[in-house]
Amino acid sequence: MPEPYFAPDQLDETGCPAWITEFAGTEYDANHMVHVVRDIYPAEALELLGADPEEIRPCVLPTRDPGEKTSLARAAIHPLNPIVVLIAARIGEWTFIYDDLGETGCLWHLEQQPPVDSTAALSTKGGVAATAAVSITGHIGFTYAVDGDIKVWHSDRGFEATDLENDAPAEVRAAAEAAGTIQAEPDDGITMRMICALTGLPRTMNELREIPLLIVPHESRPYLFG
Repeated sequence: MPEPYFAPDQLDETGCPAWITEFAGTEYDANHMVHVVRDIYPAEALELLGADPEEIRPCVLPTRDPGEKTSLARAAIHPLNPIVVLIAARIGEWTFIYDDLGETGCLWHLEQQPPVDSTAALSTKGGVAATAAVSITGHIGFTYAVDGDIKVWHSDRGFEATDLENDAPAEVRAAAEAAGTIQAEPDDGITMRMICALTGLPRTMNELREIPLLIVPHESRPYLFG
């Protein structure tokens, strides 16, 4: 077994990476999403998700009181108050996008029926993409796509590495193993740990603050995982 990607003190009580919990804030922690895509840059990824390229700008994350309810992304874009706030960054060969309300699971702005899955769409540009989500329904989601084809999809109230199909890609299996298991019941943070382990995302908020970030308001039609 590989060493766990996160140390115990880098996780919250549900097993979610603490920096993602800090990003969410208590008002939004029931519904948020992280996309990752390989080999495309943050501005292009944000545009693919429906963001207006003219509204994308650099972001410096503010400090705030621990009890503040609003998401850190929303605090960073204040005084604007869009439906959704997206923050993106390039980390190694991957771009990650944080959605503070979990509404960009589909490309609603394309107005297609059925709606285009965002992970699949991102992967047509970057070759590989994945999404981890936590929804207000209690479901946790994980999607992994290659060249527009979804290879792994999960949306349920629990998840373990053993739930992966036998033909699941090797890097997804390795990420599930590195995500490890914790004592929390249910383990609501496993898919967020998986996406961090898959792509080498930060382990702490201080690490994230050292990376150049982009921010953009987003007015997408709501989409809730599950």
